[in-house]
Amino acid sequence: MKRRIAVICIIMLSIFLGACNNKNNNDSDGQKVDVYYVDSKTSGLVSESYELIGTKTKDQIDELLYMLKKAPANAVYKSAWPNNTKANYNFENITGYLTINFDTSYSKFSGVMEVLCRAAIVKTICQINNVKYIQFSVDEQPLKDSDGNPIGTLTAEDFIDNTENNTSYKAKLYFANRNGDALIEYFTDINYTGAEAIEELVINQLINGPTEAGMYSTIPEGTILLNVSKADGICTVDFNEKFLDKLPDINEDIAIYSVVNTLAELPNINKVQFTINSKVVKTYWEDISLDSTFERKLGLDENPN
Repeated sequence: MKRRIAVICIIMLSIFLGACNNKNNNDSDGQKVDVYYVDSKTSGLVSESYELIGTKTKDQIDELLYMLKKAPANAVYKSAWPNNTKANYNFENITGYLTINFDTSYSKFSGVMEVLCRAAIVKTICQINNVKYIQFSVDEQPLKDSDGNPIGTLTAEDFIDNTENNTSYKAKLYFANRNGDALIEYFTDINYTGAEAIEELVINQLINGPTEAGMYSTIPEGTILLNVSKADGICTVDFNEKFLDKLPDINEDIAIYSVVNTLAELPNINKVQFTINSKVVKTYWEDISLDSTFERKLGLDENPN
């Protein structure tokens, strides 16, 4: 009887040790991610491969924040994190929103390096499975750009992947035809540094207007893009009040859908929400209300025949 008990104990101990060994093996097989830094020669984003140790979301956030602050292995690269700046964060597991709150010293950080800092953080941490969106704040107040507009919610897709100083992105824009009753496709190359939101770039191209004959602007002169953000497939575009001015000889649906269809050409955008000075407005010219989202509308393109 004692021998049988001893044999059973040995078997159970072997199973326990085997399970521990398997667990240890699985834990060591961590997720591989890229940690983003700045190339000191080109001022563009670069990355180094890194294997996560932690398995819980909070541990992985802590781990990658530490790596972002740490000097990279490549001596040519440098951390995008601003010197002597501290931060805390709050993560909402249900929604996937991560809010990073910097201390007031971050306010002294500006220009291209500030944008690259945001890009490096977002592109690095959004690789964690449960982190979907990142928001930045300074001293518990929403982070604003150089024009004083809130940065808003960011995802990894908001920053084009680039490891060189200048890269070209092929974009499709929609302008009006001569009669203002149809859209004309316009393909263009947009230069970027890897830190801009592509949504902002294409909208500003629409505001600037076409450069080819036979195409006409759909956005009133004096319109300013105040902010653009993206979440859950919805791109929210915030203009100043000049956007509401009626353009002569341009149908209102052509004006609206030049923006909507242009944004819908970009990855992960299914709908567009318009706001004016950060507020939803109902009135837009005569027949269109801006208090709902818009999806791509087909059949507005000019018939080449």
